[in-house]
Amino acid sequence: MGHLKSWTMLSPLSRSLPIGLQISQLSLVGNNSYPNLFSRDILDLLYRKTGKHPYIRVGGTSADRTYYNESQKESILVESGANGIPSAVHVGPVYFEAFNNFPGSLWNFQANLANNATWGLENTLKVCKKVMSTLKSSLVAFEIGNEVDLYPCAVRPCGYDVHDYIQEWNTYADAISKHVLKGNRYGLDEQRFFQALVFANAELKSFTTYAAGNQAWVRLQETFMNHTAVVANLSIYSPANDYLRVNYPNITFLLGETNSDYTNILMSQVEGVFGSSLWLIDYLMYGMSIERQNITRFNLIQGTTFGYTGWVPVPTGSMQPYVRPPLYGQIVVADVIGHDPDVQILPVELGTKHWKFSAYGVYESTKLRKYVLINLDEWNSTTRYPRPAQQVILNFPPGVRSATIQRLLGEGASANSNISWGGLSWNYTHGRLAQSGRPRHEILRIRRGSAKLTIPSTEAVVVTLEQSEW
Repeated sequence: MGHLKSWTMLSPLSRSLPIGLQISQLSLVGNNSYPNLFSRDILDLLYRKTGKHPYIRVGGTSADRTYYNESQKESILVESGANGIPSAVHVGPVYFEAFNNFPGSLWNFQANLANNATWGLENTLKVCKKVMSTLKSSLVAFEIGNEVDLYPCAVRPCGYDVHDYIQEWNTYADAISKHVLKGNRYGLDEQRFFQALVFANAELKSFTTYAAGNQAWVRLQETFMNHTAVVANLSIYSPANDYLRVNYPNITFLLGETNSDYTNILMSQVEGVFGSSLWLIDYLMYGMSIERQNITRFNLIQGTTFGYTGWVPVPTGSMQPYVRPPLYGQIVVADVIGHDPDVQILPVELGTKHWKFSAYGVYESTKLRKYVLINLDEWNSTTRYPRPAQQVILNFPPGVRSATIQRLLGEGASANSNISWGGLSWNYTHGRLAQSGRPRHEILRIRRGSAKLTIPSTEAVVVTLEQSEW
């Protein structure tokens, strides 16, 4: 087993948050005639595990480069651009059928603000009308523009500043309220229906920001498999949240675009591997556990060529669609959240000395229900020493005599296949998501309120208390 270390963990308490997805190119989910059932199966899997359909945000730079042509017969025509992001996306009426592929999900849609042509606002209004008439009450918010701090010297004059943005944002919000939302038959608020990157006016419904784990230098251990870095990345939002809570308590805060890389530079060697799935679990668990934060949702960016995407929904080059390691991170967190309507999460404080390990207590209706343990120490099958392990001592409430253990297993931090969660694996087969393997649960015996558990490097474990015993 290699080197073995141990420490004791106490029982912890906080709150949980929902997880959403950002789809950069909606056409990848199909249309009425040819729905992408592989993608639908993945979202249905997450639904079965939580009882809630994932939120979906259609947005990003692609959305700010999308133009509607009502006479276009093709669903979508894409002009290729840098880093897997189209330079222009031309859509026709069939494009909007893609919304029908994920029944039950709630949607945010980003309206194009970047288009600076004289016809830009009119085109955006046409798109918003089509979106609303298709989604009806499943539409929960419009977002206006994307990453507007990149507009100057690109799609706006170099002197473009926050005051110009606010003026434009208000113009678009007023126009959408008047020409799209007014008198709608779906119960959508005609005024307060907007999500924004920056505070604009009283019509604001939620506040969003962009979060990514990328740095100027990138290594799997130091950048991603690093709990101290995860804490630092998420804690920077505390001031914004504090301001909202004091001044605008009815406006929610969410990470409208988030994942491990903000420039889409296709770092598959560190983002699309098993170690990145462990990072994602730690990132989401810590984000859900920040008691002072009011983060309503994490929208995880998905794009066909992005290094961190959870799955590739269409053929690319010579490859068929396939599941990628980050999806396993989403599946594990979905199982952790489960169906209980009152889930609370608290990190177990281990100190900065243990930056390669993280632990969380999960409560259901104020009772400790699970532990989530992540050994972030990087190890690979090519490493020249045996796989190390950490031993922890878990404390349990009185009366609990046993617990079940599920493990997220991979052949090493750099592995991109042969991954399993609780004995199960998923991948693409004949157009659908196929499950393989057999469920595997270990039994943890608890004596005098505690139990020892060994967790090898580069592995995550969920310990679930037997509920009927207390």
